Amino acid sequence: MKVTRLAVVVSHPIQHFCPQYSNWSALPGVNLRVFFASRHGLTAYHDKNFDRVVQWEGLNLDFPHEFLPGSEGKSIGAWIDAPLLESRLAEFAPDVVQVYGYSQKLQRRALSWATAKKIPVLMVADSELRGRRNWAIRLAKAIVLPAILGKVHRFLTIGDANEAYFRNYGVSDAQFIRSCYPIDVKSYDQALNAREEARGRVRREHGIPDDHQVLLMVGKLVPWKRQSDLVDFSNLIQASRGDMTVVLAGTGEDEPRLRALSGRQGVGGVIFAGFVPPGKLPEYYCASDIYVHCSEREPHSVAISEAIYCGLPVVLSDSCGSYGPTDDVRVGLNGYVYRCADVASLSSAIFRIIGSPGRRISMGLASAEIARCNQQLAHGRALLQALDSLSL
Repeated sequence: MKVTRLAVVVSHPIQHFCPQYSNWSALPGVNLRVFFASRHGLTAYHDKNFDRVVQWEGLNLDFPHEFLPGSEGKSIGAWIDAPLLESRLAEFAPDVVQVYGYSQKLQRRALSWATAKKIPVLMVADSELRGRRNWAIRLAKAIVLPAILGKVHRFLTIGDANEAYFRNYGVSDAQFIRSCYPIDVKSYDQALNAREEARGRVRREHGIPDDHQVLLMVGKLVPWKRQSDLVDFSNLIQASRGDMTVVLAGTGEDEPRLRALSGRQGVGGVIFAGFVPPGKLPEYYCASDIYVHCSEREPHSVAISEAIYCGLPVVLSDSCGSYGPTDDVRVGLNGYVYRCADVASLSSAIFRIIGSPGRRISMGLASAEIARCNQQLAHGRALLQALDSLSL
């Protein structure tokens, strides 16, 4: 069997990508090595948007990897780089290099090195066209991006909006391999195998009755996530519906404003669950009935990928990149899309699901089926397809 040496260049260990690397390293014919530019996330750090010190638990680096020189204490941003990357790649001698987008200097360095060595490049990115951008940024991208993307051989795409973005800058559909965003399927499977226990545990912790409809949103409490729209929805229905509870999982700068906006905090209103560690999040999905995502700026939400894996119908704003005919959320099949910032539209979408128990069940089943297919792609099938298509 021919063995392909695959180098993955990434800024730092990321919670939902590490399980993917673990599974990739076990694929037949794949010799993987992941090159990290920073140790960010392995030790506690202050997250500005969470507005708290964060220590990610359960980061398991059980796959071939190395931290590039200078990784200790290096922060994350578009400027992140590793000047010795080329020498480390040369020593590994990859047959294929995977990069994450083009905005980081580190990724452009990897792309340039692979291009000079005539080594095929795979790219993963969450870019989409639904977010608002000023004309100057659009013009700059129209000029610069076709040349950069022209160096990439295959795109491991994560959804319909993502493919539309690349297509807009001249990429051929023949270069797309749908991969989807990975999640930690082992952790989620453990929670789902004891779903009722997890559901009961979280509901008892917050005092939520069994017959309440729970609407969950996961994410940093920051203005552009627009949790305020879900709070407004809760305020509007409290007089007529005492059996619906909104749960916001996350912390951030917007929390004081959201609390002040809430007409009722707690059961029957809005529960502020605080920062929920990734290992605990599967239980919150299990305890919920609908997942809602209100963000006005969200290329492709990992939380939505997690929610559908847990069999939840989804209501999301039209500014998010996670919906489309073959994406995480397929309108009418496992969820609905509403006009961003329009609380009446949000309410209508929610009640289309709440008002029909049969629809809620069928949408949940569809979510679970979509998610399992997606995760099979993300954890190996898409990579093997991409490598095979390169005819190495």
